[in-house]
Amino acid sequence: MTDGIPVTGVNELVLEVVDLEESVRFYTEVLGLPLVERWDHRDAVWVMAGERTRIGLWRPQVGLAGGRGGVHVHYAMHLPEESYDAAVERLRTHGLDVQEEVFEEDRGRAAYVTDPDGHVVELWTWDVAGHVR
Repeated sequence: MTDGIPVTGVNELVLEVVDLEESVRFYTEVLGLPLVERWDHRDAVWVMAGERTRIGLWRPQVGLAGGRGGVHVHYAMHLPEESYDAAVERLRTHGLDVQEEVFEEDRGRAAYVTDPDGHVVELWTWDVAGHVR
């Protein structure tokens, strides 16, 4: 690591959603992420992606420091190689069209699906922590 700010990961990613309950169903039932917080006063929920990152699903609004959820975002979540095939099967069982890619240079496999709001969700086996090891 350089002399930069010593961050240890991403705490939050916020996505703007049209139908909050439909998005909650996708992230909790299809992806199986746990719902950890609901803000009824702000039309927002939080799900956990792994041990450190929470994903906010927000109806359009402006948050602290002028923050807004991203519209049509692409993001990737890491999963172990041994979990990849079962994850793809789970997505297909829920009727999703899964696009798969295999990357060169030992950068793993990735499965791409689109959530109800058009955000591209990637499940990727490559551990990007190798950049700083």
